[in-house]
Amino acid sequence: MATATGAQGQESHAARFLALGDVNLGRHVGQELLKGDTLFPFRNLKPLLDRADLVFANLESQITEQHGETQSPKSNLIFCAPPVAGSSLKEAGIGIVSAANNHAWDYGKTALRETSAYLDSVHVAVAGIDPEGIGKFRLPVLERGGIRFGFAAYAEFVNLKDNWQGYISLFDSARARVEIATLRSKSDIVVVSYHGGNEYSNGASQAALGSMRFLADAGADIVLGHHPHVVQGMERRGKSFIFFSLGNVVFYQPQRSWTQLTLAPWIEFHKDSVGTSIRFVRLLPIKAGYQPSVSIDSLANEKLFSRFMALSPVGMSATKNMLNVQPIR
Repeated sequence: MATATGAQGQESHAARFLALGDVNLGRHVGQELLKGDTLFPFRNLKPLLDRADLVFANLESQITEQHGETQSPKSNLIFCAPPVAGSSLKEAGIGIVSAANNHAWDYGKTALRETSAYLDSVHVAVAGIDPEGIGKFRLPVLERGGIRFGFAAYAEFVNLKDNWQGYISLFDSARARVEIATLRSKSDIVVVSYHGGNEYSNGASQAALGSMRFLADAGADIVLGHHPHVVQGMERRGKSFIFFSLGNVVFYQPQRSWTQLTLAPWIEFHKDSVGTSIRFVRLLPIKAGYQPSVSIDSLANEKLFSRFMALSPVGMSATKNMLNVQPIR
């Protein structure tokens, strides 16, 4: 969004931020990408993504050259995206991803380094990993509309147990406090991704809830939860917003309840001489799958909104196409 000048000559800035849940560019989607259709997973979302100044996603798959393989022949729980996935994210308009999650080591150290390199090559920022393996995890700061956004990312666990320490940002409260303080000194808004909790559950686990609240108390303005594969609720903690789980976006799990409908936070920030504030928070419905879309029938929308409101100790109202969180004061 453009910079504006007030009546007394003071500049103000605004930026629109959109957060997406789990994005898996492996398995079937990876095969479609290998056919050359770079925009395959995001085509139906592109008009929405184009309206945002900055789009975040949780990247649930490593990006690596495996010569056509996008899922391990040994286990369907091990998967990866082909190199073109970086271009897919870029073309979609996604500017920042978290790679700190339980699948971040599916194809090992070389694949993690490839993930970093492929994202760097298309100028998509990544948080939550260190390709050198020395524990200096990436903390990107991106400016949009005159507002600086700082990002950190943490995982509760990693599926494979072999020597990933130092490469993937496992949640550690002492380090998180230092990293958030570092971002606070460089950023107007601090966004933290947290990957943990119990899959397919209605609410955050006690461990995940405690960790996310810690991150908010440490100075994160926005905490984005991932891993349960279903949308959970949200809460306001002081001036911070915690979204317990953003559910799936590019992920196909039709065998489970609520895995194919989610809500994406759309947050507008305002900055002036006084500081940076949240102007409003909205939640936009998305139908998840191989090719997610915003096309959801009215009955499904109503059920989704009712579920989210029941799970959230936050006042909000529903319109036809979104949930509106009560005005920020």
